[in-house]
Amino acid sequence: MLGKPVDQTNVITCHLGNGSSVAAVRNGKCVDTSMGMTPLEGLLMGTRCGDIDPAAVLYLQTALGLSAKETDTLLNKKSGLLGLTGSNDLRAVIEGAGEGDARCQLGLDMFVRRVRKYIGSYMAVLDGEVDAVVFSAGIGENSALIRGLIVERLQGLGLSADAARNAAAVGGKQLDISAPGSRVRLLVIPTDEELSIAQQTLQVVSKAAPVAA
Repeated sequence: MLGKPVDQTNVITCHLGNGSSVAAVRNGKCVDTSMGMTPLEGLLMGTRCGDIDPAAVLYLQTALGLSAKETDTLLNKKSGLLGLTGSNDLRAVIEGAGEGDARCQLGLDMFVRRVRKYIGSYMAVLDGEVDAVVFSAGIGENSALIRGLIVERLQGLGLSADAARNAAAVGGKQLDISAPGSRVRLLVIPTDEELSIAQQTLQVVSKAAPVAA
């Protein structure tokens, strides 16, 4: 879509779904990702809290008398949008915010802000040389509203979306939603996690030593 060789391409990928992450890709290779040892680090997600002060975890354990397992359950399965709004479905959160639900509005604002924050930080990681920001996965592919909210306050960093193109990019379509003059291209590209898993599994298996009889 960019007309450049992969090894000369810098992109920021935003995989936005019930589980979400952002990655910085320099010359075709990932150099940073919002996820850490586990998927818990990084963005606010459907049920995961994302980035949090470690001291807050210790405080919760002490104040509530939680075990390590209970704390893990709280952070991974009862936090994020679910903890903030009562629903882990962003569509329900958007609907609630539209109806004036303050908790849903807070959850929506926090979700968008976290993505913006990572895009900005990864532009710094890539020394400001970014060819494109890519939106993918369930939310990234299908929510023109979320894409628009994320981009609307990043024009100072060279990101500008075309409203009509953005609105048309739903239902698994692969489209360039950049506005004319946008310094950084904005792309919507459907993800295929199953294919990626299969390809990586084949790669690992093909390199494995044959089992002795």
